[in-house]
Amino acid sequence: MKKRAEEAKKGAPAWMATYGDMVTLLLCFFVLLFSMSSVDIRKFKEAIASFNDQIDIMPGGIALVEADLITNGVNQLSDIQIIVENSLSQGSEGTTQSEEELTDDQKKAIALDEAREVYEQVNEYLTDKGVREEVDISYALNFVKITIPGEALFDSGQAVIKPEALNVISILGEMIKGQRFETYNIQIEGHTDNVPIRTAFFPSNWELSASRAIAVGKYLIDNMGFSEEKIACTGYGEYRPIVSNDSNVNRAKNRRVEMKIVLQSEEVQVEEYNTINAE
Repeated sequence: MKKRAEEAKKGAPAWMATYGDMVTLLLCFFVLLFSMSSVDIRKFKEAIASFNDQIDIMPGGIALVEADLITNGVNQLSDIQIIVENSLSQGSEGTTQSEEELTDDQKKAIALDEAREVYEQVNEYLTDKGVREEVDISYALNFVKITIPGEALFDSGQAVIKPEALNVISILGEMIKGQRFETYNIQIEGHTDNVPIRTAFFPSNWELSASRAIAVGKYLIDNMGFSEEKIACTGYGEYRPIVSNDSNVNRAKNRRVEMKIVLQSEEVQVEEYNTINAE
């Protein structure tokens, strides 16, 4: 006697229920993590694109969970779909922009490392020469700055370098030449306090600060063999104080000459300045 064929079971296979639960839990977990995070749109696009590439989504599925997603900058689940679509249509453009940003960051890191290295060399050299306590040293992205107090260089209201101050300037000049920093441009800046001056030689603090910067620059050129093309002298008068001019101590701090070892060209400095102010 022939056996009757078994009738096919109705409905989906039993494993589909377990699979559906697992996918739902994964989705909920992903949404939970996403809602708790601070969203970086660029990184999110990359993650979504990678997620879509690696996981096959079954067509015709029915959503088992509805959720409201509230994040920084993304308030609805529909926004996620828009982001995914944009990432798929503009993927190549986003990649190019990311590479450019990375390149800029690398350039800044290299420039800062160079400035730190020069700073350490300057600090070590001046310490060995015994004049480290007579100056302040600092560095930024594109320069190393050596600050000399005005009282150490000039008499009040004058722009003639004191004889006892020539030793410090000579050591600075020898350091720049000995460490081969002469390949960099040297920018010398004069600063005063806010006490007005009005003499035949110096009608204002602008003239006084500029004359003091020029005096230091000319000494390096005339006595240390520096090239005029490598040295720039600027006077800022009272308009770039480092502290408030509300006491004699603070006014003394503002009277200063700054010597900057510029590590990048003027064009790069202007470009960086414009970029920073545009942000």
